[in-house]
Amino acid sequence: MHETIQLRRLLIVGNDDFALQPVEEAATAYGLLARRIPGGDGIADAVAGFGPDAVVLDPAVLDDPVNEILPAVAASGAFLLLLGGPDDRAVRAARSMAEQQGLAVAGILAKPVSQEGLEVALRALAGELEFTAEDISAAVMRGEIGAWYQLQLMRSESGWRADGAEALARWEHPQHGMVLPDAFLPVAEAEGQIAAITDCVLLSSVQQLGVWHRADMPLRVGVNLSPALVTDPDFPERLRRLVLEYDVPARSLVLEIPEPGLALAPGGFLGMLARLRIHGFGLALEHFGSGNSSLTDLYRTPFSEIKIDRRLVANLDDDEDARRLVRGIILLAHELGLETTAEAVETSETLEFLHAAGCDRVQGFVISRPMPATEFQAVVGHWL
Repeated sequence: MHETIQLRRLLIVGNDDFALQPVEEAATAYGLLARRIPGGDGIADAVAGFGPDAVVLDPAVLDDPVNEILPAVAASGAFLLLLGGPDDRAVRAARSMAEQQGLAVAGILAKPVSQEGLEVALRALAGELEFTAEDISAAVMRGEIGAWYQLQLMRSESGWRADGAEALARWEHPQHGMVLPDAFLPVAEAEGQIAAITDCVLLSSVQQLGVWHRADMPLRVGVNLSPALVTDPDFPERLRRLVLEYDVPARSLVLEIPEPGLALAPGGFLGMLARLRIHGFGLALEHFGSGNSSLTDLYRTPFSEIKIDRRLVANLDDDEDARRLVRGIILLAHELGLETTAEAVETSETLEFLHAAGCDRVQGFVISRPMPATEFQAVVGHWL
């Protein structure tokens, strides 16, 4: 373990109020002195004047080719955290730009940022939590890594009803308690252990689906699957055997493929997706609208549904262009025989708009946060 580091000041850089306000609130709740500034001119002076111990950066501000942010952060000696997901193009570009400045990315914070997620990331930075590849391998062997579930609702004429969940990785650590993915996924990614963690989440999800189906709760579950980690040609058959073992219909398991990650797909990946569809599994194109190849991917890949990118959903309450675009995506999907899911739904107004627009499914904090299966089952009862 490294020596514990005291973190006192957190600088938040970006222009997206919706994404960054929760970071500021979470940092304040954690006991940090937090300051939020936009990207642009004068950033070097702002960083030097505040003296941050850590910087949370929205990669969108790096679009400016003459940008002082990364050199200023490198000069300050602060830790750098990026907002987004490991498969996001903007995050990958920001990581590359940071490396050119000799600046390592200390972590990635998934949107929307919760107090718990930020706390885990900061504890990891401070040396209070530091996991190695050996720790993760041991956790996999002991069965400590499994899934929590975020409720998804399906549209009906009169409103919404419970339909399933998205499974999200969690580590039940014997000393630290519940560890969120931000604390261990970066190590797993660097050490090539993502496939093992995905297998843990898939096993937990299929086992839980078996429990729910036997209890007359015919729910479905979505599991994230990065194209970069699917190198086993027997994967579709292994998954088919797994659902047969637990008497779960293949259609109840939906594999969510991030749209930006398709560019990283190994050879033969599209053929593997076709085999998964032949076995009856659902395939969702995740983060639809976040990249330039989405229409091509819909044409050449056997998806059964799309998940509308959270950045579009976040702007539905006050941006007419976003509303027009989301209506168009829903109409296009239905014309192609695909279902639609909107993720990161945070307000009742957004929920009402999506119902009127004909979106098939929704998920987000306005409905429920991720939770263990025991709590999830009780929440589902209110929406059946």
